[in-house]
Amino acid sequence: MNIRKYEAFVRAVELGSLSKAAEELGYTQSGISHMMQSLEEEVGFPLMVRTSSGIQPNSEGAMLLPVIRQLLSDSEVLEQYIAKIKGADTGRIRIAAYPSVATYWLPEIIRDFQKDYPHVEIQITEMGSGTIEEIMENRQAELCIYAGGEGKGFEWVPLCRDRMLALVPPDHPLAAREAVRLEDLAAEEFIMPMPDYDGEVRFILDKLDHWPHILFSTCSDYAIINMVTEGLGVSVLSELLLRNYSHHAVALPMDPPQERMLGMGVSQVKTASPVTRNFMEYVRRYVDRRSGRWGSG
Repeated sequence: MNIRKYEAFVRAVELGSLSKAAEELGYTQSGISHMMQSLEEEVGFPLMVRTSSGIQPNSEGAMLLPVIRQLLSDSEVLEQYIAKIKGADTGRIRIAAYPSVATYWLPEIIRDFQKDYPHVEIQITEMGSGTIEEIMENRQAELCIYAGGEGKGFEWVPLCRDRMLALVPPDHPLAAREAVRLEDLAAEEFIMPMPDYDGEVRFILDKLDHWPHILFSTCSDYAIINMVTEGLGVSVLSELLLRNYSHHAVALPMDPPQERMLGMGVSQVKTASPVTRNFMEYVRRYVDRRSGRWGSG
């Protein structure tokens, strides 16, 4: 079995182009076309179709895609174990994370990790909850770091609690409060994260008798902060984001307190690759080291 043919098939489907896959993987156009022809001959049926939007898997290819992704993942785990036995930790880890985690946690974690494992390639995808879970289900990432992973299709490791704070304009009447009551939000113009980025906020608003009027929606937390600063409405965002981003809006605790649990997910800890398990340890150490500074969050 030539594992490279399967890798080329997956990348061609993900990129929607044989030529882009060839460029990324270092093959010629004719070389990757020959590989795809050889792969289809090997399995005994076509796997792809050409459409106006590019290469797509046909029904048979779509059925095989998750199995092939698992095959590639298992092959990489094998290579990493062989490298570990030889004394050289190499490999790749793909991480799906919230933008706030990618911005404020991962740079320091990766810096420390790379000092000890300079030959490990790290790829980061910043997404909302739904897309992160889809990526994990499709085996397109080895590790995810976000909130709400309990009961999903992977092993979940809680890390720390992160408070959700009410964000109000600096001249808003609520800005003088020590805390914002949950029911106070119902009467306000509200700036909402877009679907897939709104899980924690939606959970909080569902506790109200009725939602506030949603004035704007955006997938950018930073756009929300700046809209609130300009007096366009109020919102709810995480303390992780708000304590690290300079702004003039007023962030207040909520009454009753609201929070999310940040954690990391992996398909199975015991079968994860050596580099994935090593990286998870660096994440744990980082959170433990910072927990005293963060308090409960």
